[in-house]
Amino acid sequence: FVTILSVFSSRNFKFTNLKCQHHDPAFASFEVCRLSVKKRGIVSLDITCGIYKPPVTNVSLNIAVYKRANGYRPFLYNVTQDICQYFQHPYRYPVLRVLLSTFVKNSNINHTCPYNHDIIVKDLVFDEQMFNLLPLPDGDYMFKLIVFAYNDRKATVNVMFTISQ
Repeated sequence: FVTILSVFSSRNFKFTNLKCQHHDPAFASFEVCRLSVKKRGIVSLDITCGIYKPPVTNVSLNIAVYKRANGYRPFLYNVTQDICQYFQHPYRYPVLRVLLSTFVKNSNINHTCPYNHDIIVKDLVFDEQMFNLLPLPDGDYMFKLIVFAYNDRKATVNVMFTISQ
Protein backbone atom coordinates (compact mmCIF):
# COMPACT_ATOMS: atom_id res chain seq x y z
CA PHE A 1 0.00 0.00 0.00
CA VAL A 2 2.85 2.38 0.81
CA THR A 3 4.42 1.82 -2.61
CA ILE A 4 1.14 2.71 -4.30
CA LEU A 5 0.98 6.01 -2.39
CA SER A 6 4.60 6.81 -3.20
CA VAL A 7 3.87 6.38 -6.91
CA PHE A 8 0.95 8.79 -6.68
CA SER A 9 2.77 11.32 -4.48
CA SER A 10 5.32 12.23 -7.19
CA ARG A 11 2.69 13.34 -9.68
CA ASN A 12 1.85 16.73 -11.16
CA PHE A 13 -1.66 18.19 -11.12
CA LYS A 14 -2.46 21.24 -13.22
CA PHE A 15 -5.63 23.11 -14.10
CA THR A 16 -6.07 23.40 -17.86
CA ASN A 17 -9.46 25.08 -18.30
CA LEU A 18 -12.44 26.41 -16.36
CA LYS A 19 -15.97 27.06 -17.59
CA CYS A 20 -18.71 28.58 -15.46
CA GLN A 21 -22.29 28.89 -16.63
CA HIS A 22 -25.25 30.32 -14.74
CA HIS A 23 -28.70 29.08 -15.73
CA ASP A 24 -30.81 31.58 -13.77
CA PRO A 25 -29.21 35.05 -13.88
CA ALA A 26 -31.93 36.50 -11.65
CA PHE A 27 -30.90 34.06 -8.90
CA ALA A 28 -27.09 34.05 -9.21
CA SER A 29 -24.29 34.82 -11.65
CA PHE A 30 -20.54 34.38 -11.85
CA GLU A 31 -18.61 37.56 -11.20
CA VAL A 32 -15.20 35.82 -11.34
CA CYS A 33 -14.41 32.55 -13.11
CA ARG A 34 -10.75 32.28 -14.03
CA LEU A 35 -7.50 30.44 -13.80
CA SER A 36 -4.45 32.44 -12.73
CA VAL A 37 -0.79 31.58 -13.09
CA LYS A 38 0.79 32.01 -9.66
CA LYS A 39 4.29 30.99 -10.68
CA ARG A 40 5.91 28.72 -13.21
CA GLY A 41 3.90 25.52 -13.45
CA ILE A 42 1.39 26.50 -10.75
CA VAL A 43 -2.12 27.51 -11.78
CA SER A 44 -4.80 28.55 -9.28
CA LEU A 45 -8.57 28.62 -9.60
CA ASP A 46 -10.73 31.60 -8.57
CA ILE A 47 -14.54 31.62 -8.63
CA THR A 48 -16.94 34.18 -7.21
CA CYS A 49 -20.66 33.62 -7.62
CA GLY A 50 -22.99 36.39 -6.54
CA ILE A 51 -26.28 35.24 -5.00
CA TYR A 52 -29.09 37.70 -5.58
CA LYS A 53 -31.92 36.01 -3.63
CA PRO A 54 -30.54 35.08 -0.20
CA PRO A 55 -31.02 33.20 2.03
CA VAL A 56 -30.63 29.94 0.13
CA THR A 57 -31.87 27.06 2.30
CA ASN A 58 -32.21 24.21 -0.21
CA VAL A 59 -29.05 23.38 -2.19
CA SER A 60 -28.09 20.16 -3.96
CA LEU A 61 -24.88 19.44 -5.79
CA ASN A 62 -24.12 16.92 -8.52
CA ILE A 63 -20.41 16.13 -8.85
CA ALA A 64 -19.19 13.93 -11.68
CA VAL A 65 -15.67 12.97 -12.72
CA TYR A 66 -14.97 12.59 -16.43
CA LYS A 67 -11.85 11.33 -18.20
CA ARG A 68 -10.88 12.58 -21.64
CA ALA A 69 -10.93 9.86 -24.30
CA ASN A 70 -12.53 10.98 -27.57
CA GLY A 71 -14.24 13.72 -25.61
CA TYR A 72 -14.98 13.58 -21.90
CA ARG A 73 -16.46 10.26 -20.76
CA PRO A 74 -17.91 9.44 -17.32
CA PHE A 75 -15.23 8.04 -15.00
CA LEU A 76 -15.71 6.54 -11.54
CA TYR A 77 -18.09 8.91 -9.76
CA ASN A 78 -21.35 10.70 -10.31
CA VAL A 79 -22.86 11.75 -6.98
CA THR A 80 -25.83 14.00 -6.15
CA GLN A 81 -26.38 15.13 -2.59
CA ASP A 82 -28.20 17.75 -0.54
CA ILE A 83 -25.37 20.04 0.58
CA CYS A 84 -27.24 21.21 3.67
CA GLN A 85 -27.43 17.60 4.91
CA TYR A 86 -23.85 16.92 3.87
CA PHE A 87 -22.38 19.73 5.98
CA GLN A 88 -24.46 18.66 8.98
CA HIS A 89 -23.11 15.07 8.76
CA PRO A 90 -20.12 14.90 6.35
CA TYR A 91 -18.91 11.49 7.52
CA ARG A 92 -22.11 9.88 6.26
CA TYR A 93 -21.09 10.65 2.67
CA PRO A 94 -17.49 9.44 2.19
CA VAL A 95 -17.36 9.68 -1.62
CA LEU A 96 -18.72 13.22 -1.63
CA ARG A 97 -16.33 14.15 1.18
CA VAL A 98 -13.34 13.05 -0.90
CA LEU A 99 -14.57 14.88 -4.01
CA LEU A 100 -15.49 18.11 -2.17
CA SER A 101 -12.44 18.23 0.08
CA THR A 102 -10.42 19.78 -2.75
CA PHE A 103 -12.70 22.83 -2.90
CA VAL A 104 -13.94 23.32 0.66
CA LYS A 105 -10.56 24.30 2.14
CA ASN A 106 -10.25 27.32 -0.15
CA SER A 107 -13.87 28.44 -0.09
CA ASN A 108 -16.56 29.89 2.12
CA ILE A 109 -19.09 27.07 1.53
CA ASN A 110 -17.92 24.96 4.46
CA HIS A 111 -20.97 25.52 6.66
CA THR A 112 -24.56 24.39 6.85
CA CYS A 113 -27.47 26.21 5.28
CA PRO A 114 -28.61 28.95 4.89
CA TYR A 115 -26.23 30.69 2.52
CA ASN A 116 -26.62 34.45 2.94
CA HIS A 117 -23.50 35.46 1.03
CA ASP A 118 -21.68 35.16 -2.27
CA ILE A 119 -19.88 31.87 -2.91
CA ILE A 120 -16.11 32.31 -3.18
CA VAL A 121 -13.38 29.82 -4.10
CA LYS A 122 -10.02 31.61 -3.94
CA ASP A 123 -6.48 30.53 -4.85
CA LEU A 124 -7.25 26.82 -5.16
CA VAL A 125 -4.17 24.90 -6.31
CA PHE A 126 -4.09 21.12 -6.70
CA ASP A 127 -1.32 19.33 -4.86
CA GLU A 128 -0.36 15.70 -4.29
CA GLN A 129 -2.22 15.32 -0.98
CA MET A 130 -5.57 16.24 -2.53
CA PHE A 131 -5.78 12.97 -4.45
CA ASN A 132 -4.30 10.46 -2.01
CA LEU A 133 -7.79 9.06 -1.35
CA LEU A 134 -8.78 9.22 -5.02
CA PRO A 135 -5.89 7.77 -7.01
CA LEU A 136 -6.41 8.63 -10.66
CA PRO A 137 -4.22 7.38 -13.52
CA ASP A 138 -2.36 9.87 -15.71
CA GLY A 139 -4.56 11.75 -18.16
CA ASP A 140 -6.93 14.66 -18.67
CA TYR A 141 -9.97 14.94 -16.40
CA MET A 142 -12.96 17.13 -15.72
CA PHE A 143 -14.89 17.76 -12.51
CA LYS A 144 -18.41 18.76 -13.45
CA LEU A 145 -20.35 20.46 -10.66
CA ILE A 146 -24.03 21.18 -11.20
CA VAL A 147 -25.67 23.30 -8.51
CA PHE A 148 -29.39 23.00 -7.82
CA ALA A 149 -31.32 25.35 -5.55
CA TYR A 150 -34.94 24.61 -4.74
CA ASN A 151 -34.79 21.65 -7.16
CA ASP A 152 -33.94 23.87 -10.13
CA ARG A 153 -30.56 23.90 -11.89
CA LYS A 154 -28.84 27.21 -11.17
CA ALA A 155 -25.19 26.82 -12.26
CA THR A 156 -22.68 24.49 -13.87
CA VAL A 157 -18.93 24.59 -13.32
CA ASN A 158 -16.53 22.49 -15.40
CA VAL A 159 -12.99 22.25 -14.04
CA MET A 160 -10.56 20.59 -16.43
CA PHE A 161 -7.19 19.40 -15.17
CA THR A 162 -4.37 17.10 -16.13
CA ILE A 163 -2.43 14.54 -14.11
CA SER A 164 1.05 13.48 -15.18
CA GLN A 165 4.15 11.82 -13.76
